Order: sequence, then C-alpha cells, then structure tokens
Amino acid sequence: MIKTFLCIFLSLGFILIFETACSATTDSTSIRKPDYQIHMDQPVREIKYIMYEKNFMPIKGEISEDKKSVILKELEPGHKVRLKVMYEDGRTKEILKSPCYIDPVIL
Repeated sequence: MIKTFLCIFLSLGFILIFETACSATTDSTSIRKPDYQIHMDQPVREIKYIMYEKNFMPIKGEISEDKKSVILKELEPGHKVRLKVMYEDGRTKEILKSPCYIDPVIL
C-alpha cells in the first residue's frame, strides 16, 4: 500500500515539474515581430498619427535616434500605412506609403 501511494505521489510530482518546465520554455522562446521603418526626407520632430490605410487601425511607432526614420512596432507587413508627421522646421505632412517602401529594421 505504501509503495503504491509513493509511486503515485512521485508520478504526480514529475508531471508537475515537467509541465512547469514546458511552460517556462514556451514563454522565453516567444518570437517577437520585427520592427519596420519608413525613411523621411528630413528630420522629424513629432508623429501625429500612424495607421493602416485600409482599416484605420492605429500602429505603434517612434522616431529613430537620428530623426530621419519612423520606426513601426508590431506592423503587419504587406499593408499600406498612412502617417502624419511634423518636421523640425514646423511643417506637417501626411504620407501614404505602400509596403514596397517600408523596410525592416536591421540592427
């Protein structure tokens, strides 16, 4: 009786350890979407908005360190993007970019 109880107890322990190990490796190896960038004609001061052209869903974005590109976070590639930026000289410009002109960020 004690051997049966011990066997069941150890089996459950190993199953719990295995499940914990599997879930930990799944979280640490999750694949992050690559960032994309749109090159600008001149330095950008501010991003007014960034969205998909087709459904107007917003896109997360930021200005690059050299202020010559807009970095798009979590972009679904293959879609046109509409953005409005304010340049360093104070002018604002609305831009529509096709997927051909949206480049991946290479580190």
